[in-house]
Amino acid sequence: MKKKSFLVWFCLFLLLGFSACFDNKIKNNSENTLVVTPISVTDKGDSFLIKHSLGESRVVKNPSRVVILDFGSLDTFDSLNLSDKVIGVPLKNLPPYLKQYDNKSNIGGVQQVNLEAINALKPDLIIISGRQTRFYDKLNQIAPTIYLGINNSDFLFSFENNVLSIAKLYNKESEAKEKISQIKEEISEIKSKISKDKKALIILTNSNKISAFGSSSRFGLIHDILDIEPVDKSLKVGTHGKSINSEYILEKNPDFIFVIDRNVIVGNQEKAKDILNNALILKTKAAQNNKIIYLDPQYWYLSGGGLESLEAMIKEVAKALN
Repeated sequence: MKKKSFLVWFCLFLLLGFSACFDNKIKNNSENTLVVTPISVTDKGDSFLIKHSLGESRVVKNPSRVVILDFGSLDTFDSLNLSDKVIGVPLKNLPPYLKQYDNKSNIGGVQQVNLEAINALKPDLIIISGRQTRFYDKLNQIAPTIYLGINNSDFLFSFENNVLSIAKLYNKESEAKEKISQIKEEISEIKSKISKDKKALIILTNSNKISAFGSSSRFGLIHDILDIEPVDKSLKVGTHGKSINSEYILEKNPDFIFVIDRNVIVGNQEKAKDILNNALILKTKAAQNNKIIYLDPQYWYLSGGGLESLEAMIKEVAKALN
């Protein structure tokens, strides 16, 4: 009898253990392979049905108590004069260009979400992006939560779709379309001035490490929207890029090196300018022609994909190309 009981419990233990591991594997896999789909906003009378990459939510029209964990969405709210609708933001990581929101309730950081603080605010809408996907289920229990991350493989369409989805909630689509049109005109003007024989490398520095990013990556709009040729077309898309060194950079010898320095954001002692100040990098065409361009990480690393941030980003690149 004892042997049978032991076997039953042992089998149950194995089954539960396997199920937990399998479930965890699914969750981790879903976070790593999330397919960003277009947002759809359907009018349901007194509310909207919003379908997004992580599910669907019913959101009241003109939501007045919004918690925003994505800075691109926050600067879109700012551009559309909707700041009074925002009640909570992650002050821990608030970029300087959005400092006017430092009087809002603090809901932690973009990766360390304070669920209790959000719940206490009683929001009627929560907006997230890639850094918060693991919190989606818990946030959605507090209030309708929508995912407004950017699809980097189709950046411009994804950006426009996200902006117009926000605008529709507040009947501001005409204003949003006008602002999007202005940005597209700026992009066309920049593209017309770009020399097709010049090639670029986009890098992220973190501590003393260097990673390269290509087309369809988190920084790939330089190639995909502005049509600046990548110096290495074999770079694969990845969240953390390809680990490279100074020898690689000299071998590829780009005309432009665009640098996003994560060290500035996290307060590391190392800085990109020191890391790249060596004999090998100084031999590159980019260095010799003063075309190592240090992009503002508050837009490129912390934010991006909003009306204000995208305009600032493309203007940064345009200025560097002159």
